[in-house]
Amino acid sequence: MGNFSRRQILRGASLLGLAAFSKPLLATPAWLTGKPRFASYPFTLGVASGDPLPTGFVIWTRLAPNPLDAMAVGGDPVPVRYEVAVDDRFRKVVRQGSAIAYPENAHAVHVDVTGLEPGRPYFYRFMAGDEVSPVGRGRTTPAFMAPTDCYRFAFASCQNYTVGYFKAYRDMIAQDVDLIVHLGDYIYEHSYDPILRHVPTMLARSLDDYRALHAAYKLDTDLQAAHAHTSWLLTWDDHEVANDYAADQDALYEDPRTFLIRRAAAYKAYFEHLPLRRAATPAGPDMHLYQRVNFGDLMEISMLDTRQYRSDQPCQTPEDGGWQQVNCAERFDPNRTILGEAQEKWLGWGYGRSGAKWNVMAQGMLFSKHDYQLGEGELIGSEYWDGYVASRDKVLDLIEQRPVSNPIIIGGDVHASYVCDVKQDFSDPASKTLASEFVATSITSGNSHWPKNVRSLPENPHIKLYEGRHRGYTLCDLTKDTFTADLRVVNDVLKPDLEASSFKRYVVEDGVAGPQEA
Repeated sequence: MGNFSRRQILRGASLLGLAAFSKPLLATPAWLTGKPRFASYPFTLGVASGDPLPTGFVIWTRLAPNPLDAMAVGGDPVPVRYEVAVDDRFRKVVRQGSAIAYPENAHAVHVDVTGLEPGRPYFYRFMAGDEVSPVGRGRTTPAFMAPTDCYRFAFASCQNYTVGYFKAYRDMIAQDVDLIVHLGDYIYEHSYDPILRHVPTMLARSLDDYRALHAAYKLDTDLQAAHAHTSWLLTWDDHEVANDYAADQDALYEDPRTFLIRRAAAYKAYFEHLPLRRAATPAGPDMHLYQRVNFGDLMEISMLDTRQYRSDQPCQTPEDGGWQQVNCAERFDPNRTILGEAQEKWLGWGYGRSGAKWNVMAQGMLFSKHDYQLGEGELIGSEYWDGYVASRDKVLDLIEQRPVSNPIIIGGDVHASYVCDVKQDFSDPASKTLASEFVATSITSGNSHWPKNVRSLPENPHIKLYEGRHRGYTLCDLTKDTFTADLRVVNDVLKPDLEASSFKRYVVEDGVAGPQEA
């Protein structure tokens, strides 16, 4: 960190307005009089709900008559009213109130709605001046350990706006999922080969850059519709900030002092544009995102952050940072971590203790080993849990010693579908299978590594499927007896029309670790 203390970096971030979320959402102040007027419709970025609980969820919107200009509303706070109802015509409103959209927060609004009934949908909308937002639907979770027979959710990652349409979300809506889990790369900070659609900045570094990117992505009609359809749970990966970053280390070796200021800008824009609870409010370059959510007695999801606290990738050289195919002793260093000490302790304390039938660990990486080397020796992806063997061993020990009921691990990032037996010892095919892993392919991002990587599958008998040719997501159906993962794929993402189908379907049976093709 050189001569700069963390306090100095936080102060520098605050100068950019990055600590503004410490302001409470107050009732309309007495000095704010009259009715706000907008040059054009202010709810262009839609509405969203997220972080569901049995008693409520967060609802979100942002006033943006000109979505690519964060100050299009002007420099004054604006009162925004909201209503929550049991019906989409709002004949029975059960919660209503007002919040303030502050200019230093890009006039974004987060409302933590409470006092609702568990396990059911609600409808919500916002009003500002004479304007009314689109209607969104949020869904509360079943009450803690309440008998729950079935649940349906989808998980996805890697939506690059420039290379395809987000039409996989159209299929999620058609499948009427109860929850959408996003595992990272919600935006891409860099414009990679803008084949189809253009974004307002080639490389985001400032708060304005990240805000403009989030706004451009939010203008996608399928993404807006998916946010309005049901509640989301979110974690991030790297492209919300910078490719392959690790904590305060940039893959291009940017000075950590300036990178943390960039990270603070990215985290702030991320919070401003997503339905996240107040506990996730960023403080400069720090943002608490990991959490645990229960769904009656059927499922518990532990949402992890595998990016903010990790050690730098192993086997780095002065010429090459970030993801590499490597093999070096450093990846076995017991001091290396992908979660950070505090998050590891949190996971160890609570994972599986609820007694839920299915325990899902949701994070942004490939967890299982993938040896890319044909024949003797090993080559692994340094970004994945393969580069953080001690952290992975701690999770495996936790699963084995607890024991955790029906552990399922879900991930993203790799632009491919994986289905894996999670082994006690990945080097020994005969070792015990401890858990099941599913990695979703990307919403739009391509996979140029697939033809080469698929040849390595004989070296990895625990990998039951590796498929990188298709774009889509994973649809999950849970009952007391089975966890079914449906690998949904869509047609060419360069075309706006939607054709969706099930590529493969796998089932995990209660009490039997390891997925089986249905």
